[in-house]
Amino acid sequence: MFSERDMSVCPSLIAVSLPNKQSWAFEEISDTVFEKDSHASIVPSKYKGVYLIYLEQGLIDDVVKNFSLYSHAFISRVIPVKECGNDLDLVVRKSLLSLPKGFIKLIVHLREPLKGKVSEEDISNIVISQGYKLTKKSNYALVLENIEEHYISASGIIRKCGPSCITIYQI
Repeated sequence: MFSERDMSVCPSLIAVSLPNKQSWAFEEISDTVFEKDSHASIVPSKYKGVYLIYLEQGLIDDVVKNFSLYSHAFISRVIPVKECGNDLDLVVRKSLLSLPKGFIKLIVHLREPLKGKVSEEDISNIVISQGYKLTKKSNYALVLENIEEHYISASGIIRKCGPSCITIYQI
């Protein structure tokens, strides 16, 4: 287990439950994560249904793949954290580096305190300025969320992890 001082606001993964399914989602998340990392910590954030997952170094890919092996009925998404920081432009640009130029899907979930300060259009403009085109049908995605005032992003290939669950395979 991780001590509180080892847990920053930037976790290894973020998992988000479907609305009003937090306790069931926590069970699914725990079963899937602990199967691959018995030393992991799963911490409910201050946001309803959002869990911060801290893993041992080097186990992120194994845990993400494990989410795709099962059908999770109570989880909305599992996001492996690629970039984390306070500078929106830098976080987005760094995450885009691993994606091939062309069409990508942009998935944005902002919470307070950044929800009213940054728009999806602001993020779209950064992505477009880097030579990408936005579409809803691409398998390649850039996901952007926030925890407190930190932007958290993932980029890669979208994979299903249940009827309403997606995760991102980093490339």
